[in-house]
Amino acid sequence: MKLLSIQPPVHLKNVINEFWSATIPSTVSGVDEYKILADGAPGIIFQHHNGNSNLFRGQNTALPISFIYGQKNGAPCTNYIHGASFIFGVNFQPAAVKKLFLINTSELTNTLVELRNFFSVHFTEKLLDASSIQQLVDLFSQEISQKLLNSKNQNSIEESVNLIRNSAFNVNSALLAQQSLLSRRQFQRKFKEYVGICPETYSRIVKFQNSIHLLKTGQFNKLNDIAYRIGYADHSHFGREFKLFSSLTPKEFLALQHSENDVDTTQGKELSLLRIMKNRR
Repeated sequence: MKLLSIQPPVHLKNVINEFWSATIPSTVSGVDEYKILADGAPGIIFQHHNGNSNLFRGQNTALPISFIYGQKNGAPCTNYIHGASFIFGVNFQPAAVKKLFLINTSELTNTLVELRNFFSVHFTEKLLDASSIQQLVDLFSQEISQKLLNSKNQNSIEESVNLIRNSAFNVNSALLAQQSLLSRRQFQRKFKEYVGICPETYSRIVKFQNSIHLLKTGQFNKLNDIAYRIGYADHSHFGREFKLFSSLTPKEFLALQHSENDVDTTQGKELSLLRIMKNRR
C-alpha cells in the first residue's frame, strides 16, 4: 500500500486533521485484510476501482463508494479489499462532524453513512470524474469550506478535546466540566454529542494512539517505560488496553513493525495517527 498524507488549507485546519490517499495493488490472493483501529476521530472514505466499490465489510458486503464513518470505541473491525483499488480519506478533527453537519455525532459511532446524506447529489459523481489526488483535495475543500460558513462553534468542547490530547494522564471530566462552566452530566452529554464518545473513552483512545507512536518510533527502553510515561496504572493495564484496541499485545505489534513493512509512506508524510493496519495471514 502506498500512502500519501496531504495537509488541508490553513482555514480548514480546525475541522480537518489531514487528507490522505492509498493505492492498493492487486495481490496473488486477490483479497487483502486490513484492521481498522480506533484513532479518536471521524472521517470520510472515497474508494473505488473503475467506478465500483472494492472495499468489503466481511467477505460479501460491499461498502459504499463514499461514506462518512464515526468514532470507533473498542476492538478493531476488519475490512477486505478485493484486488487493486484507490482510497482517498478525510481525517476530521474530533468535534468536526457536529460543527459541519449539525448532527449528534454519537449517531455515527461504530457505524458509517453514505456520503450522499451529507453532500449534494452530484458530489460523488464529481469525485468519480476527478483525475488527480489534488482535484479530490480541492473538491472536498470547497464543499467543506461552504459548510463551515454555516457551522456552529463549541469552543468549550474543542478546548476539552485539546486538553485531553495534550495530557499524558487520565482525564478528569469533573475538572473539564468545571472549566466549561457546565455540570458534569451536561458536559458528558455535550462532549458525546460533539465527539461521539464520552471523554473517558476518548482519553483511552488518545493514550492508545500515543503508545503506538512510541512503539513505532522506538522511544522506550522497556515496555514498562511506555506504560508509566503515558499514565497507565501498570504494565498489565497497558497490555490490556493495547490489546482491546488493536487485538495485539505490544510485543506482537512490535514484531509486525520489525517485519516487512506493509505501508509505504515514502511518497509523503506519515499519517499522524494509525488507523489502518494490514492483517497477517
